[in-house]
Amino acid sequence: MMGNQHAYKIDTAQGRFYAVCDSAIGYQSKVEAMTIVNEKGLIEKVIITKQGETPVFFERLTDQKYFDGFQGLAIKEPIYLGGAYGYSGYLGSIKTNNYIDGVTGSTVSSHAVAEAVNKGNSYLSGQFFNTQWANPYDLFQLSWKDMAMIAMFLIAFASAFIKKLVKIRLAFLLVSVVVLGFLVNQFVTGSLLLSAITLQIPRITNLKWYVLMAGSLGFIILLGKNLYCAWICPFGAVQEILNKAAGFKSLNISQKTIKILRLVAPTILWVALLLGTLLGDYGTLDYQPFGALFLFKSVWLMWLMLPIFLFMSLFISRFYCKFFCPVGFIYNLLNRWRNEEVRIWKQRLDRLKRKKKEEQETWSSHS
Repeated sequence: MMGNQHAYKIDTAQGRFYAVCDSAIGYQSKVEAMTIVNEKGLIEKVIITKQGETPVFFERLTDQKYFDGFQGLAIKEPIYLGGAYGYSGYLGSIKTNNYIDGVTGSTVSSHAVAEAVNKGNSYLSGQFFNTQWANPYDLFQLSWKDMAMIAMFLIAFASAFIKKLVKIRLAFLLVSVVVLGFLVNQFVTGSLLLSAITLQIPRITNLKWYVLMAGSLGFIILLGKNLYCAWICPFGAVQEILNKAAGFKSLNISQKTIKILRLVAPTILWVALLLGTLLGDYGTLDYQPFGALFLFKSVWLMWLMLPIFLFMSLFISRFYCKFFCPVGFIYNLLNRWRNEEVRIWKQRLDRLKRKKKEEQETWSSHS
C-alpha cells in the first residue's frame, strides 16, 4: 500500500502487476473498484469490491460484459465513456480507442465504475509509468438534459407565485412524463433519499442529482409545498393524466378504508429499511414502479404491480402516490413538520412583538 492510496505492486512468475482501489458515487451508493494492470500499463481486470446499487440495474453491467470491456485498455491516458451524453468523461467526438461503452439503462452505475477506474489509473500512471493526464471525469458538462431539468424545476417554483401557471399544469405533467421519465430518466426514489441521508453524495459533475434533490427538498424548505410530487414526478403525472383521460367516476372509498390504506406506505418503508439493514443491501427500497415503466427494467414484483397501480389510477387519481409511494410519504411528512415549525416560530415572534409593544406602552404611560 502506497501513501493514502490503496495501490499495490505485485511480482509474480508471469511478470509484474499493479493493483489500485478507488471509488465513485453511483445512483444510490459508493461504488468501489479494484483495477489490475500489467507491466505494459494495460488493464488486466476490473473487480468491484463494494457497491450498493439497485441489483436489477447493476446486474446489467455483468450481463452485458461491461467489466470485460476494460481489458486491454491503457492507463497512460483517460478511459472515456461512450453512450453517456451529459456525463463527465463522455467520449463524444474525441478520437481515441481508449474508451468503453456504457450500459443503456444503467448509465449512472456505468459512469461510477468508469470514474472509479480512471481515478485509480491516474494515480498508477503517475507513480509507475511517468505519465500525467487530466482526468475528464473531473470536468463539468452542462447538457440539454440538465437544462431541461433546471427549467422544469424553475417553472414549478414559479407556480407558487404565478397562479395562472395552474392552467398549463396538465400539459406540464405530460412534458414531465416524456422528458424526466423517458428521456432523462430522473426521479426521486426511496434509495436516492437514503443515499442523501447517508451522505453518499456525488460530485457536482453529476448536476442532475443536485437539481433533483436540492430542487425537490428546496420546494419544501423554502415554500412549504411539496411541488415535486404535484408538478414534477413523472409517475404521478402518468397516473393523473390517465385518470383525467379516462373520465371515470371516482371510486367511493370509506374513510375507514382510506385510513388503513394510508398505513401501507410507512409500513412498507419500515419493512424495506429493516430488511436492508439486516441484509446490508438497501436495494430493498427499490420497490417503486419507475424502473418498470420508464426504463423497462425491474424486479418481477414491480412488473406484477405496475398494471394494478395504473388500472386503479383510472378510478382513483394518483392511487399509488396516495397510498404506496415512500417518497410522497416522506416529503409530505417533511412538509407538515416544516409548516408546523414555521407556525410555532411565527407564534413565538408574535408573542415577542406583543410583549415588546406592551413594554413600550407601559414605559410611555409612566413617562
